[in-house]
Amino acid sequence: MQIIQVSFRIILGISVSLISILAVQEIDIESSATLNDKLLHFGCFFYLTIIAWFSRIMHKELLLYVIVLGYGILSEIVQIYIPYRSFEFLDIFADFAGILAGSLFINFFKDLYPNY
Repeated sequence: MQIIQVSFRIILGISVSLISILAVQEIDIESSATLNDKLLHFGCFFYLTIIAWFSRIMHKELLLYVIVLGYGILSEIVQIYIPYRSFEFLDIFADFAGILAGSLFINFFKDLYPNY
């Protein structure tokens, strides 16, 4: 079990690093649609929530969700200071929706595998 947690922690670190790098990259506005952007936020935070839970970095789930949401809010705040990026409240809402969906998935997983 320990090797699985360590593996998920490594995956989490790599994932947060990649998402952080991609969050500050310049994007072509003409090729990006608002819906696709929100789905990307939703998917990234769904993924981060699940990976963070499997890595067992926190034992209190609510605190884990707050930290993941805090990361999303922080990444939006950083985008205020980048000339080619912008802060959007809808991105934070999409992040929250991804975290909520991730928490529902985690609860479903715990029902299927209560000993995990």
